[in-house]
Amino acid sequence: MVSRQKNGIIKILIFQLMWITFGHEQVKNILEKQLGSGHFYNSYLFAGPEGVGKKQLALEFAAKILKSEKIVNHPDFQILDAGCEEIKMEAILEFIARLSLRPFLGQKKVAVINNAQNLNMQSSNALLKSLEEPPESTVIILISNSRKLLPTIISRCQLFSFSGFSEKQLKAFAQHQGLSVGANILALSFGSPAKLMALTKNTQSADEQTAVIEEFKNIKSYGIAERLLSIAKYAADEQQVLEKKITDWCSWQFLELKNSPGSYKALSALTEAHADLKKNKNKKLILQSLFLKV
Repeated sequence: MVSRQKNGIIKILIFQLMWITFGHEQVKNILEKQLGSGHFYNSYLFAGPEGVGKKQLALEFAAKILKSEKIVNHPDFQILDAGCEEIKMEAILEFIARLSLRPFLGQKKVAVINNAQNLNMQSSNALLKSLEEPPESTVIILISNSRKLLPTIISRCQLFSFSGFSEKQLKAFAQHQGLSVGANILALSFGSPAKLMALTKNTQSADEQTAVIEEFKNIKSYGIAERLLSIAKYAADEQQVLEKKITDWCSWQFLELKNSPGSYKALSALTEAHADLKKNKNKKLILQSLFLKV
């Protein structure tokens, strides 16, 4: 009986100290100290590029706070994940209503909002009230692919900034996963281990992405007349297809900053175009503005 209890304690200690998420050591070191002390912020913001492990680390942190390896059906855990859709007022109000409940099993509840960049103005303001006067027993973790949130929301959170992996880190991740990857896959991963995994499973996708990047390079080399003539071609794409292209262009342009700091204006234009597409604005007007700026 004593041996079983001892094994249980050792298992809990290992679970508290070990992380599945690869990389982001500085973030994990800070979170480990908070887990050790048992003192947590009421709200956190995990912000950074898509596919670098923000959600996985947030869920791991939530599991460690709740001291439970399985949190999907844990009574003191909830997650709001609308995917690529806008997070509307109704969803936030339901989310907030559950925050007022006391913990069922322990001293803390953990609530996660994934893709928090998709909060609209109304839902942002509703959430802000909860962040300003949070229940002491609740830890809220926002996960966002950008910092395009209300400044007042950001100021209420402990901010952790995540960045894309360097080529060296991607190689280490690939080795950790037992993968053999070439220079092309590393370049097309844009610092994202999730994208690297996807590309190694689908070589056709890698070829398609290479073609998409070449298209953007061509657009940048065109004169104004050629750029304007190419608008109709891209405006004919389905919304999701065009969004993905601009996402890939944006990722490539971000990596180009280290070689050409002046290309920040192009990156800003791409980010703005992607945000406008999300708002279902006129594709031709969005592309016209984008192609004249890049």
